[in-house]
Amino acid sequence: MMVKPLKFLLTLFEKTRTVGLSLLLLINAAGCVSTRIDQSDDRFINSIIAYETAFPENHPDSIEEVFKLPEQVRKSVRERFSTRDRHKNVADLAAWLMAPDGHHLVYDLEANLTPSQAFEQRRGNCLSFTLLLTELATELDVNLRVNQVDLPEIWGQDSQKDLIFYRHVNAVFKTVHNTQIYDLAVQEYRPGFPQRLIKKREASALLFSNIGIEKLKEDKFKAAIHYLSLSVSNFPNNPDMWINLGAAYKQTGQAKLAEKSYLQAFSLSDKNGLAASNLERLYTDQGRNDKAKRFKKLSAKARTRNPYYHYQKAEVAYNEKNYRKASKAIKRAIQLHQEDPQFYELSSRIKQVRNQHIAALKDLEKAYQLPQNEEDRGRFLNKIKMVVAHVQAIQEEQLKQTTTPSHKHENGTNELHER
Repeated sequence: MMVKPLKFLLTLFEKTRTVGLSLLLLINAAGCVSTRIDQSDDRFINSIIAYETAFPENHPDSIEEVFKLPEQVRKSVRERFSTRDRHKNVADLAAWLMAPDGHHLVYDLEANLTPSQAFEQRRGNCLSFTLLLTELATELDVNLRVNQVDLPEIWGQDSQKDLIFYRHVNAVFKTVHNTQIYDLAVQEYRPGFPQRLIKKREASALLFSNIGIEKLKEDKFKAAIHYLSLSVSNFPNNPDMWINLGAAYKQTGQAKLAEKSYLQAFSLSDKNGLAASNLERLYTDQGRNDKAKRFKKLSAKARTRNPYYHYQKAEVAYNEKNYRKASKAIKRAIQLHQEDPQFYELSSRIKQVRNQHIAALKDLEKAYQLPQNEEDRGRFLNKIKMVVAHVQAIQEEQLKQTTTPSHKHENGTNELHER
């Protein structure tokens, strides 16, 4: 019996030119004193949320000023790239910004710049590039969206070191028939990572947070707290903004405000392992062992809700040839997040070594069907073909053994006739 080919989709994945980038470095310290927020805490929280509204007109850190570009720059973009094909216009604009024979903007991870600064200095990280591209695209009557991507969390093993959590940003152009991704750091990005479209104001908060962290690393604490407060004010529902503000307060010896900031982050998302971990470490520093113990448990619990934590456990177990443990871990990862092709690829590998070939093929089919670039899609297709060929070879061998005539020796044993 021959294996029937699986009915997986063979449609071409829409080509995605990649141009756009950024890694957001978020430094997290520790923090907390009480899990209950009293009225004074509410006043503190509300004052931070309202921080940006107190700015005078034309303040250099207002949203209007941050996204301001010289009129000559806007005019030149309109003249150079305005045609009837909006899709092509944006692609050409993005390519021109980066091309050596174009504007030649170069990638600089540390360049946390406004769109105007990035254009003038011809450098930027993926965030500054994305903000520049989305702003220039408005001159072509194109609404590019900022896409915030969650890179897998890196869990610190050394309790003496600050946790570091990365964010990634790119630009997305969607039409009825096409989705175009502009991403400068392709090696950092996979379509399967959790991600979401964010508003212009929220994107500016990411820039302010980056700048605040930069000031914090330079021991410019007043400026750091200003920009981190500004980031919270523009994106108050993002717990990462509160965590970074808490880190600044802790480094300036303001433990109570650090606590309030971390507690606010935790209240926004009790699944946030970084907030719980920071609270646990702050309480440990203060000798408040009961509270530290509680948040240590919450941090560990949050970790178990992270699909990439289970994916890493599955990889380790697979490499150790503990396939039962690997299978259990990858199943949990997929339960938590079903959009990452690499989860299904690892699940397929585990099933192949356990001789569960049909189930392994189904996993590869799922991986193939998920959004990804053409190179990865082609890689999954090749894997599918290899597994199909392997299963066919096994079944042909089984068929050969069951249909080959045999006769018994005088001693009663069977012997296969040679063909």
